[in-house]
Amino acid sequence: MPTTLELIVPGLLGPVQPPVQPLRTQVLDLLLDRAAQVESCQQDPASALLAHFGAAASAPYALVADDPDWDRGGWWLHADPVHLRPDRDLLRLFDASHLGISRAEADGLVAMLNGHFTGDGLRFHAAVADRWYVQCDTPLDLNTTPLTRVDGRHIDGFLPTGTDAPRWAALMSEAQMLLFQSAVSQAREAAGRPPVNGIWCWGGGAWQRPEKPPAVAVGAAPLLRGLAAAAGIEHRDRPGADAAELIAGGAERVLVLWDRLGDALWDGDEDAWAGAAAALDGWLAPLPSALARGEVVELYIDTCDGTCRVVRGADLRWYRRLLRLPRSLLDQATAEASAGPELMPPSGLPRD
Repeated sequence: MPTTLELIVPGLLGPVQPPVQPLRTQVLDLLLDRAAQVESCQQDPASALLAHFGAAASAPYALVADDPDWDRGGWWLHADPVHLRPDRDLLRLFDASHLGISRAEADGLVAMLNGHFTGDGLRFHAAVADRWYVQCDTPLDLNTTPLTRVDGRHIDGFLPTGTDAPRWAALMSEAQMLLFQSAVSQAREAAGRPPVNGIWCWGGGAWQRPEKPPAVAVGAAPLLRGLAAAAGIEHRDRPGADAAELIAGGAERVLVLWDRLGDALWDGDEDAWAGAAAALDGWLAPLPSALARGEVVELYIDTCDGTCRVVRGADLRWYRRLLRLPRSLLDQATAEASAGPELMPPSGLPRD
């Protein structure tokens, strides 16, 4: 059976400054050059994964991966611990990857939050030390923004909207005050470490089986693992040496999350980004031939920037008649860097 390969690769097109070492990505250059653009795609990896699975809310699926013993009941939000730093008259947010939160710190902070908010129908749960969740006694009308879209940025403009937003904003202000005054945060500040002084809530909903999952899902992200478990499909943490093995399996739809470029981009590490791009280029090496032979009917490339790209076999079969060379991946990624005022969220915080 011909395969449709859906590749989610945040950070593929930068923006990034040119790396020190030369970068050659012939396969990616060819595929991107021949791809047709499809509008109205998602702006972040979590939303992209939900769309590819036909699911509505990320929190219950990520919670399945982080806490397999969870009973799948109730209405949940991500409640990720963050550091909020004053920046002029605004607050800039940094996610938990910058904070090095210990298990003991997480347990202490969550116990404090639960003691305070039990009368408000909220129950916080630190499934792992740096990924928290909150169960609400009733579903909320909130429109929220995934954490990856806010990390390193001012939170103004990303705060929840909806009918329940005013009450929720008041509750989160209380939570910020509690976290700021906590013994954990005071001890961290005394040790020269950024305090855990806020939580970012997003992706709320209840668990249900995804409506249109792929046959095979590849990637280690908790949300992807949880979606695959909920759908009861084959899941692999790693994609293997190249795409040939996945193609040979004959699955109708295969989804691969390749998140190494996005991780390098948010770390501001141009050389790591280049290394991840080169690795992806090598992994994709069998794709042009597989597309031309019809073994892969379509390749979707979702870069989580609002525009997807699709390549079909016919797009490559007539490519050889063209005399021009494709524009390189590096040219496209560095062009994006020069076009915008903010290349990457400047963290200003060391990773613990």
